[in-house]
Amino acid sequence: MGRPAEALPAEQEAVAIYRELAQAYPDRYRGDLAASLSNLGNRFSELGCLADALAAAQEAVAIYRELAQAYPDRYRPDLARSLSSLGVRFSKLGRPVEALPAEQEAVAIRRELAEVYPDRYRPELAVSLSFLGMLLSELGHSAEAARMRREAERIKDDYSNT
Repeated sequence: MGRPAEALPAEQEAVAIYRELAQAYPDRYRGDLAASLSNLGNRFSELGCLADALAAAQEAVAIYRELAQAYPDRYRPDLARSLSSLGVRFSKLGRPVEALPAEQEAVAIRRELAEVYPDRYRPELAVSLSFLGMLLSELGHSAEAARMRREAERIKDDYSNT
């Protein structure tokens, strides 16, 4: 509803509850904790609390990384999404050098997922490629940035023609 300040306490409470549940039942609730942390990061970002948003995103990535290692089929898409979010958080803080590896990893995961499930993951790959291109351009890697943007456009064109 566009009222992140009102949503923030509920997001914080959800994180606190999932922390307790994940501590007691890690196999069942760590994924929910990571998702809740991602949501909390989004609320912080909407409120301009960028350092808090970054901390929540970093914690979500750490949890999803562990989960994806144990259960790759279930959590790799979530890891890619949270890595991309982490890249955005770094970028908004004016730290593109730190955003770059997160987005590169997100692209790598999404490439693999798109090969197996193209209809489901190619659109997400296109978004990651576009953002990666922006980061590369910002860092002065214009040729590589252009290559990423062209690939993203090809994927988008493929979907607009179907």
